[in-house]
Amino acid sequence: MSTHKTNQSKDIALLTKQQNKKAVATNILVIIGILLLINLISINLFTRIDLSQGKIFSLTKSSKQTIRALPERLVVKAYFTKNLPPQLADSHRYTRDILSEYQAYSKGKIRFEFIDPSDDDIKRQEAQRYQVAPISMRVIEDDKLEIREVFMGLVFQYQGRYESIPFIQNTRGLEYELTSAIKKVTNIGLKKVGIFKVEDSIPQIMQRYPQQQSIYKAVSDMISNNYDLKEVDLVEPIDVNISSLIVTGVQDSLLYDQLYNLDQFLMRGGNLILIQSKIDADLQNGYAYPIASNLFNLLESYGIEINNNIVTDASCGQIQVQRQQGIFSFATPVSYPPFPIINNVNKNNLIVKNLEHLQTIFPSEVLESANPDLSFTPLLMTSDNSGEITGPGFNISFEKYMQQTDLKKMLTSPSKVVAALFEGKIESNYRHLFPDASSPQASDFYYHNDNAKIVVLANSQFITDTGAGQVPNNLTFVLNSVDYIMDDTVLIELRARETVFRPLKELGTGSKKVVRWLNILLPPVILLLFGIIIYRKQIQKRKLIRKIYEQA
Repeated sequence: MSTHKTNQSKDIALLTKQQNKKAVATNILVIIGILLLINLISINLFTRIDLSQGKIFSLTKSSKQTIRALPERLVVKAYFTKNLPPQLADSHRYTRDILSEYQAYSKGKIRFEFIDPSDDDIKRQEAQRYQVAPISMRVIEDDKLEIREVFMGLVFQYQGRYESIPFIQNTRGLEYELTSAIKKVTNIGLKKVGIFKVEDSIPQIMQRYPQQQSIYKAVSDMISNNYDLKEVDLVEPIDVNISSLIVTGVQDSLLYDQLYNLDQFLMRGGNLILIQSKIDADLQNGYAYPIASNLFNLLESYGIEINNNIVTDASCGQIQVQRQQGIFSFATPVSYPPFPIINNVNKNNLIVKNLEHLQTIFPSEVLESANPDLSFTPLLMTSDNSGEITGPGFNISFEKYMQQTDLKKMLTSPSKVVAALFEGKIESNYRHLFPDASSPQASDFYYHNDNAKIVVLANSQFITDTGAGQVPNNLTFVLNSVDYIMDDTVLIELRARETVFRPLKELGTGSKKVVRWLNILLPPVILLLFGIIIYRKQIQKRKLIRKIYEQA
């Protein structure tokens, strides 16, 4: 009898073991099937969970909209050297990852391939034909310093056209470069933006300010990378294909035809970015006086006014002042409030919400609109420790600031607006010339613009190469403004995306002890709990087998 029970228990144990094996095999097959199904689905569906601030490790909504709107296939050729120096290996990996994300969101419209042209003369010539040239890098390998040529460029090919990024210097801002290149190569005709150069149209101004011929090169180059930039003189009516105009650096009154053509450009639906000082100030020669221009009269007829002052701020740039001590002369940095540094921006406005640390030089205050149909949105403001220099003397001397140890005690006025956005309805300054709109003479005349967009920044030196035009965020402000008034805001949010530095918080002595003991005790406690759970499951399993045996 006992032998029969022993054999029966062995059969039960064997049967249980076989059933467990079958269950395990079935579970493995189910898991493999699920993984294959997920892999097939993931080819067409893609998502990423990004917990970083600003979602800097995933594509923005703007980039996704751009690539999903592609009408035809776009090919990206990545000319990368395979064996990159260690300091550039992350750039290769990040570029591949972000191109994979572009490809996934494009639903098959974007295809990319990596090509190593280092040891292939044909591929090398092909890369250089697309303006991707090798860069010489110093590499330390096996305790030896070597000079190695590396390729790290991208070429975007679309319907017979191409756009290239010759060298990826770093991955910061790479999404902006990629999306910008895609928009540029896929756009059949870049939108046109006009820029008014005063010196080209009024000879006497060119003689008075000959340096103006090249002082806007940096901003012109930046805009030209995204738009078809055309110079206009306003002597003739502006091309109807130009919907936005930049006017900067006016030092005197414009000709009648120029002012009239500017007015009619705005009335027919054009938009304006005016970067214009109200006070002509020169620190080196020690003078400052108001600019007498009929341009300001035109603006005032629309309800836009720039104050006749120079705004100062305790948060400001510095100038170098030569000081004499005995026989020695040395330069001393002095904080100079007429050069405000702007960190106070309108966080609710797309143009400036991601900008900070902009430099201004002798700015004036932009006043609220007197036109009830024209909205006023502040963009750039000084701090709450501001002031102003007023006429008629406009004393811009630096001596009064040299002995000030705390400029905040000297400058106590609230913040002042130095750049603003005006939107709404404006009426022509010349509507009195054609009071009867039904007359034949008025057939080509525009009386009003119900949806005008005008950005006013009261500081001509804000974008000059010889002034503050070398500050990156100053140029970004102008490009963002162009995008905004052109209703092309896709790239604005990409320009300021960057990794936010988040250092670890310093812990106190007590907190350090808690963390130390947690590191010591927590792993063995978790292991012990896991062992107890496994042991209890084994006990339950034995009890179940014993119960089956006893019932048999």
